[in-house]
Amino acid sequence: MSVRPRRRLRLLHTSDIHLESDSFGLGENGRKMKLAMRHNFSEVVTLANREQVDLMLIVGDLFDSSRVSAEALEFALGEIALAAMPVLMIPGNHDAHDERSIYARLSPVELPDNLHLILEPEGKRIDFPELSARVWGKALVDHSPDYRPLSGVPPASPAVWNIAMAHGLFIESDEEGRSSPITAADIAATNYDYIALGHIHVFSDVSQGSTRAFYCGSPGPLYSSTESGWVAHVTCAPDEPVRVERLAVHR
Repeated sequence: MSVRPRRRLRLLHTSDIHLESDSFGLGENGRKMKLAMRHNFSEVVTLANREQVDLMLIVGDLFDSSRVSAEALEFALGEIALAAMPVLMIPGNHDAHDERSIYARLSPVELPDNLHLILEPEGKRIDFPELSARVWGKALVDHSPDYRPLSGVPPASPAVWNIAMAHGLFIESDEEGRSSPITAADIAATNYDYIALGHIHVFSDVSQGSTRAFYCGSPGPLYSSTESGWVAHVTCAPDEPVRVERLAVHR
């Protein structure tokens, strides 16, 4: 961008929490893993508050499926309500906003006041004038090769921090048959300051040109301790490159 904001912006970027996953089994071990996933999500919110970030981004797959109890939904929304900053969230491929969508049965009055839940398949832009920030994202409805997570992203605007949220698979160039593809050209074409990505459970830098783009990995104990339990702490500062730091979620 030729003109950058004079205000610093700090983000906490998380994704792929996979609350209520049955992938660990239905016995005692499965129950313990579900509780561990909940604990780590609580720790993400605690970390965002401790770092006093300006915005928290949840980039898809908060839940592992649409088969979520009322109690589990109440837990997740209650934790989000504890965040001391605005929280922006989009659905991912596991909690897609399709005909079974867990989010379709939520009324606006049930959502925490600080939660901006983006359910528009065509995308939605949210402005935060007090932060000199603009955030765009869209809901994943159909995890297929036809769905392009960064299609429809608005042009970058001068004098604000341009942030996007996208849930899909990064590939260097178009490959036939890959669902929800995000290509290197897609990222570069945005000319955004930061693109928060979800879907890959390992912390990864896929930046292109001046656009910083990262997968933050999963904050939950999905893999070994070296590959999971992380979030991304993003700092956009005037006259400096966007800085992305991997922070550990305490377990």
